[in-house]
Amino acid sequence: MEQVLVKVYGSITPADDALLRAAQSVAEEAVSLSGDMLLVSHEGIYFMMEDFLAAIKPCLRAGCEGRIDYIDVDEWTLTRYWIRDGIITHSTAGLNHVMDHSGH
Repeated sequence: MEQVLVKVYGSITPADDALLRAAQSVAEEAVSLSGDMLLVSHEGIYFMMEDFLAAIKPCLRAGCEGRIDYIDVDEWTLTRYWIRDGIITHSTAGLNHVMDHSGH
């Protein structure tokens, strides 16, 4: 059984075939298109997040919005990537605070 070290979840909208192909070039098994929404879902040992972002950035157009969460189980951190009008920003926080407030 594979040990899960990273979890990546998110969505970007509106998305088109060009954005899907760019995302698939790095993470084919982790992405799909549902209508005009690109969905990202991955759990595994590694995810090439920087390569993924570099691949999709040229395909992001004005009006594209979304969020991708990168959870590093080993480091116990959550990095949230925000996408707005083709600009990608991010912030990282420890997961302990999330768990404290979620009741788990």
